[in-house]
Amino acid sequence: MGRPSGTGKLAAHVDFFQELVMQNPDNTLFELRDALADAEGVVVHHSAIAGLLKRLGFTHKKSRWLPPNACARR
Repeated sequence: MGRPSGTGKLAAHVDFFQELVMQNPDNTLFELRDALADAEGVVVHHSAIAGLLKRLGFTHKKSRWLPPNACARR
């Protein structure tokens, strides 16, 4: 039941998202949504992008930024 995989609104933009995520893995779903709207004129919900990224094997963990520790062990 339901729509066959690969036929949704985002199917034509898989390469676009892969490139964006590879360039900056810390982009939020809202930033990715806005980038798609600006570049391609396609408006989608951020949860649709989350589902696409999950199917592509991307995780949602962000890299942590830590300031240098003044008392670093040597």
